Amino acid sequence: MAFNNKIAVIWGDSVAKGVIWNEERGRYTLSPHAAAAIVSENTGISVNNRSRMGLTSSEGMALMKSDIDKGVKGDYAVIEFGGNDCDFLWKEISDNPNGRHYPRTTAAEYEDNIKEMVKKAREHRMKPVLLTLPPINSRLYFNFISKGKSPENILSWLGDTGHIYRYHERYSAIVTKIARECHCRLIDIRSAFLDIWDTKDFFCVDGIHPSQKGQEFIGNTILKAVSD
Repeated sequence: MAFNNKIAVIWGDSVAKGVIWNEERGRYTLSPHAAAAIVSENTGISVNNRSRMGLTSSEGMALMKSDIDKGVKGDYAVIEFGGNDCDFLWKEISDNPNGRHYPRTTAAEYEDNIKEMVKKAREHRMKPVLLTLPPINSRLYFNFISKGKSPENILSWLGDTGHIYRYHERYSAIVTKIARECHCRLIDIRSAFLDIWDTKDFFCVDGIHPSQKGQEFIGNTILKAVSD
């Protein structure tokens, strides 16, 4: 498939941006060879990566509308959100494990947001491409979110650490549902990860960000999908 002179605009969060944990520096940095770069290098697609770390789908939708109003355009609109949407305010849970707590974006709101972005892309003659969420390592993520808090209280509210994984999985399933209902191109990153028996080297120490190896895997998964 020829992609020369095609433009892909990516709206997403830190996964799409290529953010990884740099253990030497002890902080998040950009991958030196992220998935988007791998795809661009091997397809000829010009990538305009508008992704930002920490964005929810609501914030991403606002950014997308603002970008389009300013003249940002392309042949493809790649949409990748969910990891921040399904996250909780863990400090509040740690302080009050018996209270009612909600994700940053409810599942219903998340579905509406992604559908709105699909609609917006089509209104401006961009083909929407949806990406499922890569899975998380719930054990590592639990350890990460519990730092400086009460692991016992957080676990009491969760019931078990696997609940984090299952809730995260729910948002990825919504992406698949939208792709089916809206007849969008879907690149199933999650299933590709789940086909691997041992993925410990594919995630950063926080358990939620793909590592450098994980970024390369995502890039190669997308390459395979667009080549089929």
